[in-house]
Amino acid sequence: MSKPKRMHPAFILFHVIRSLRETILPFIAAIIAIPKEHFFFVIIGLIALALLFTIFSTLSWWRFTYEVTNDELRIESGIFIRKKRYISKGRIQSIDISANVLHRIFKLAKVQIETAGSGAEGTLTAIKLSEAEDLRTELKGYQTNDADLEKTEETMKTPDVPFFQISNKRLFLAGSTSGSIGVLAGLFAFAVSEMEQFIPDNFYDNTVEWVVGLSIAFLIIVIVGILLLLWLLGIAGTMIKFWNFRIERHEKELFITRGLLEKKQTTIPLNRIQAIGIEESIIRQPLGYAKVFAEVAAGSAEEANEFSSVLFPMLKESEVEEFLKTILPTHAHVDGAWHAIPKRGLTYYLLRSLIPVCLISVPVYIFFPGFMWAVAIVLLLAFTLGYLSFRDTGFQLEKKRMLLQYRQISKKTMIIFHRRIQSMEKKQHALHRKQDVATLSVSILGTNSVGAHYYLKELAEADADKLANWYSHRKRVEDMPYSKDEKEK
Repeated sequence: MSKPKRMHPAFILFHVIRSLRETILPFIAAIIAIPKEHFFFVIIGLIALALLFTIFSTLSWWRFTYEVTNDELRIESGIFIRKKRYISKGRIQSIDISANVLHRIFKLAKVQIETAGSGAEGTLTAIKLSEAEDLRTELKGYQTNDADLEKTEETMKTPDVPFFQISNKRLFLAGSTSGSIGVLAGLFAFAVSEMEQFIPDNFYDNTVEWVVGLSIAFLIIVIVGILLLLWLLGIAGTMIKFWNFRIERHEKELFITRGLLEKKQTTIPLNRIQAIGIEESIIRQPLGYAKVFAEVAAGSAEEANEFSSVLFPMLKESEVEEFLKTILPTHAHVDGAWHAIPKRGLTYYLLRSLIPVCLISVPVYIFFPGFMWAVAIVLLLAFTLGYLSFRDTGFQLEKKRMLLQYRQISKKTMIIFHRRIQSMEKKQHALHRKQDVATLSVSILGTNSVGAHYYLKELAEADADKLANWYSHRKRVEDMPYSKDEKEK
């Protein structure tokens, strides 16, 4: 590109829709609160606001230009205050292309350009798909195999780079076991509670009386039906997000494509990957499945909220090693012996799980004694979770990397190279010192430089010292002592 260019005029429509979406909630509140005789003024205000947004969006589109020179991308924007941004090609870490339903109607795409440590440096909201691919090729210096978002499946079956692609059957299973039904049930309950204030009192009271008068069998059928609907919505959400999920390994980066309604192409530079995680949820672990994800040094919270860190939504445990060898060979070979937590640490894990439930059980016993059976079930589940957390916590140590394993609800295995660790801290309180145990925290770089933190709680003190010495390079790893628990073994 030798001359500055503007985005596609459809940007005006996208910008207006986004602006209206951000202000729709206050207008809904106004419609509910304002008397019906003044409803006309609300409509006039909405039309005026839409007109204002259209004028502002048109000016924003006209004043936004971009240009690629030999060394950099130049972006100029701003209606009243002109902003000139120069992005050197050498600083560009990733170029992500996405296309939602509106983009695909106009055969357009959104391009997001990110640099090291700065997050989204430049965003082109609406340009032609062919121009988006040309722009990425010119800025990154290569053409990907899956460059076109509309490529056929036959073309994708003959790649010349290592890749993994999820099948529809596996994706359906991933949605079925995603556990999103709990989140959706919580949102449903919140929505019902918030809607109560907008429902007339007479209608609400009559409805409650009708529900109470129903038979227990019918209520169970209704509850099961609602849960089934939420489960199906969870499956649909997962399949829409990860439809045709495909990951490719290139020389310096990973390239991910996914999405049904909004097709996305995401680039993850290898030098920004801080750790690789293997997650086995409480539902998937008994079935022998896991999710592989990456902790990426992202520059923006928006990137962290996306699914760019998911390297593969669902794999069999036996397939994880093959996946790592193909996509990230430096992180493969996760098959060594784990150094476990000493038995004297079990008490701490059980107490951390049981104490919150015991505290909750007191008011339940006082005010709702008939529901103590439910508390007993929760106590049993908390005890089981505490024991599983103790059993699944451990570490492996190699010359250049460490592997951590822990459980909150899901079991996670983290693979972290020495050079990626930002800090390591050993903590002990009085009881820890008496029992020769310690808690070790490991920190790596994360979103907005906040970082991600991992904890190995109630490690044998000798193991904690061993890990700390490995990190600080004060001693050779082979010469470090093992804990007395490992010597007994």
